[in-house]
Parts: sequence; C-alpha cells; structure tokens
Amino acid sequence: MNFFHHLYRNTKDGALNLYKGALLFHDKKGTTLASSSTFYALITAVPLLLLIVRGIGYFLGNINQTQKYLFILGSRFFPEVAPQLLLTLQGVIKGPLFAGRQFTIFNFLILAVSAITFLNSIWMGIYFITEDKEILSLWRILRGFVIIGITLLMVLAIFLLPPAIIYVIKFIQTNMLTQFFYDNLDFLRPVLTFIKKINLKKSYWLNSSALHVTVLIVYFTVLYRWLFSWRITLKEAFVASLTFSVSIFLGKSIFWIYFSYLRGSLMRNYGDLYTTVVGVIWLFYLMCFFFYGACICHVYRQRREQKVIVT
Repeated sequence: MNFFHHLYRNTKDGALNLYKGALLFHDKKGTTLASSSTFYALITAVPLLLLIVRGIGYFLGNINQTQKYLFILGSRFFPEVAPQLLLTLQGVIKGPLFAGRQFTIFNFLILAVSAITFLNSIWMGIYFITEDKEILSLWRILRGFVIIGITLLMVLAIFLLPPAIIYVIKFIQTNMLTQFFYDNLDFLRPVLTFIKKINLKKSYWLNSSALHVTVLIVYFTVLYRWLFSWRITLKEAFVASLTFSVSIFLGKSIFWIYFSYLRGSLMRNYGDLYTTVVGVIWLFYLMCFFFYGACICHVYRQRREQKVIVT
C-alpha cells in the first residue's frame, strides 16, 4: 500500500513539474530561443559534424565508415519524410572530410571553436530561462569544450557498445568457465541463466534503437546537470532528459499529421527543396523539446532553492 501511495505521489509531483515547465517555456518565449538555436545549429552543422567524424574516425581508424554510420544513426531521430537535410549535410562534409587533411590538435581546435557558436546560443537560452548571470561568464567557453568532449564520448559509446555487448554475451554463452561458475556460485546463477537465454539475432534491445536511446538519455541527463552547474539532482536531470527523449519519438509520429497538412503548400512554394524545409522545421521542434527540458530543470532548481530559503 505504501508503495502505491509513494508511486502516486511521485507521479503527481512529476506531472505538476512538467506542467510548470510548460508554463515557464511559454513565459520565457521558448519558441524564440529554439528559433535562434536552430539558426546557429544550421550554420555550425558542418564544422560540428566534421569535428565528430574526424574525432571518432581518428580513434576508430576508419573515417568513411564513421561518417556513414553517424548519418544512419542521425536518420533514426529524423522523420522519414525529412531525410533531405541529412543527405545534404552528408554531401557537404564529404569534400573537406576526404580532402587529405590529417587530424591534428590544431584543426581539432579550429572545428571546436566553430562549434562553440552553437553552444553559445544554448548558454544564452539557459540564461534567458534562469536569469542567472553566472552563465554569461567566460567560463562558459571552457565548459563548451567539456560539452564537446562529452558529446564525442557519447557518440563513441554508441559506436562501441553494441559490438562490445555482443562480444561479452557470446563469450559468456560459449566459454567453458560459464558452466563452472554456474555450478559453484549460486549468486551468479540467475544472471548467467538470463545471459545464456539471450538470442542475439532476435534481441529487441540490441537490434532496435533501444540501446541508442538509452545512451541518449544518459547523455542528456549529464548534459542538463552540467548546464545547470550541478544544482539539480541526477533524478531531476533524468526526468528532463527522459521528457526530451520521449518528446522526440512522440513528435516523430505527430509530425506526420503536421506534414500532411503542409505538404501541398511546401511543394508549391519550395519544389524539390521542400523536404529540406521540413527537415529544418523538425530541427526547430528538437530545439523546442530541448529547451522545454531545460525549463523542467529550472522548475526543479527553483523548488530546491525555495526549500533552502524556508529552512
């Protein structure tokens, strides 16, 4: 009974904070902040993508396969009706990517400085939401480089986790020591039984986007905490990250309805470029989802600060 009461109270509290976050998003003109960041995302997309592909490609030793897989991954987070924007970006970066320039610390810094412009729009958006002047300090530039590092680690995890998990599962399923541990270590028996029953070819978690979504949620949980200078708890950042991630996949479905109403008008006005326009609109929605998550974080932060003042 206590469990259900606790669950009901947490659910009610979470729903209230989501509602307050939506009100804050409206009051702070979140769509305007999203529009600004969308613009900067478009003008810095090429250096940011080059930075990620060169950095991960240098580590993995295959830039060509890295850029192909990165865009396949990106397509999972874009509606199927708007692939042209990603295809255009992929075509644009192929020139400088395979122009023969080697990866060096210098060109890494040049690309990182270019990408900081987009991150600066994020910082400004967080400032307008929180009105915290500390966000505008020069430290935000160095913190921007940390965000770039976290992003590279996230992408690297997405690349390496699936084959690493598959290797470990295969090793446990086929290794002779597994049976020895199974027979002699009772506390490991349930875990080993579960792993031995995993069908790698039919596993939904490994063969769908579920693993990628898990990494994405972890990434944005860390990112939201970092953006708010660790003034929110891990649980609160997780709620914002989960809301952002769920919004993406719900938005992809709802976007079909939006697109069906606009398709005729877009085709008349933009011709063959209409899918690119749709892609930009979706990018705007992504930024709206992101700043909505930031508003949820600020609601939690305000509540925490008010409790401190009361006590």
